[in-house]
Amino acid sequence: MMYQFPEHWITQLGARTKNVHLKEFTKKGTDVSLEAFRPLLDGTTNWPAVLEAFDTTGYKGYLTFEYFHPYAHFPEALIYQTADSLDRMLGIKG
Repeated sequence: MMYQFPEHWITQLGARTKNVHLKEFTKKGTDVSLEAFRPLLDGTTNWPAVLEAFDTTGYKGYLTFEYFHPYAHFPEALIYQTADSLDRMLGIKG
């Protein structure tokens, strides 16, 4: 996200992509520290374009979400928030 948008490099890598680790990132502001990584759907990633790029390239592998900041209180809530976000992104939940 710092230098290119994911939907662009997904099409460039194409069938060479074997595993995907999803991360959410925000380009709001000028902070480029780990604080720029956000919970899924709370950043500036264009997820519809990313998922369309995966469909275009025929990617059928795993999607693993990485997060950097567990919630200070009730950290298990991030698991449920992430599962809900992935369900919505993948059309499992509307």
